[in-house]
Amino acid sequence: MGSIDRVMAGFLATPWFMHEGKAREILAVLEWRAETGQGKPYDVEAQPEPERRGRIAVIPLVGTILPRSALVGQMSPSPSIEDFMKSFRAAAQDPDVKAIVLDIDSPGGRVDKVPEAAAEIGAARRPDRPIVAIANTLAASAAYYIAVSADEVVVTPSGEVGSIGVIAMHQDLSEALKAKGVSVTIVQQGARKSEGNPFGPLDEEALRHFEAMTAHTYDGFVAHVAAHRGVDDTVVRADPESGKPHMGGGRCYHASDAVALGMADRIETFEQTLQRLSAEISERQRRRDVMS
Repeated sequence: MGSIDRVMAGFLATPWFMHEGKAREILAVLEWRAETGQGKPYDVEAQPEPERRGRIAVIPLVGTILPRSALVGQMSPSPSIEDFMKSFRAAAQDPDVKAIVLDIDSPGGRVDKVPEAAAEIGAARRPDRPIVAIANTLAASAAYYIAVSADEVVVTPSGEVGSIGVIAMHQDLSEALKAKGVSVTIVQQGARKSEGNPFGPLDEEALRHFEAMTAHTYDGFVAHVAAHRGVDDTVVRADPESGKPHMGGGRCYHASDAVALGMADRIETFEQTLQRLSAEISERQRRRDVMS
């Protein structure tokens, strides 16, 4: 088994806040590389840099979100939460910044550090300096977790938001290895140390453990969305096929549906959002000048 097989197995086993379609795409790339032995099948775009638009700080979050590593960067643009939050903190601490726009185009990513980042963004909210997250054009799963921490969630006319959920998979490589004449021996100390390894089926005890882990992560996601969107957690958990109020049950929704469901606040293009915020900043300044 080559290194790419181990990467694939690790990718599958780790819980992700990610749009299922993007997860399948990354898996397809990993499988393509495993079969062909070739490098990345397409070039990865450079990450956009934070910028200033007058008194508005624009912080991009584009691609598959990772805590630090560039592991998936060979298959997909991959911003790190650490870099994103450094840019956010710099903007939040700048007295000349009167609004912050989180410019998001992401299918989600790793669970790690997402709740911490979302909590920090929420804690930085101030009445005199709005934080606006815009799905330009996708804010799914981890990206949506972060977006709802803002004062306002905007979605572009062709954009989508949602994918509230957690996904993890187990890949059993034992038959494939057997066909290649490869035998793996695991040496361990600790009854469950190799639990979830890809060299055999997942036993019932391991499955229960991984289900408990994903449930814990999902509970935090649900609670965060419910608190920031002002709904009961039963709405966030609801199956959209149940006929009850819901927020997708793991599905993404286009702009008009997302606003109707309460998953986003308004539909605007990126430039319209900047123009609106600029006008609001000017109006706040005018009122301060009048009062002084």
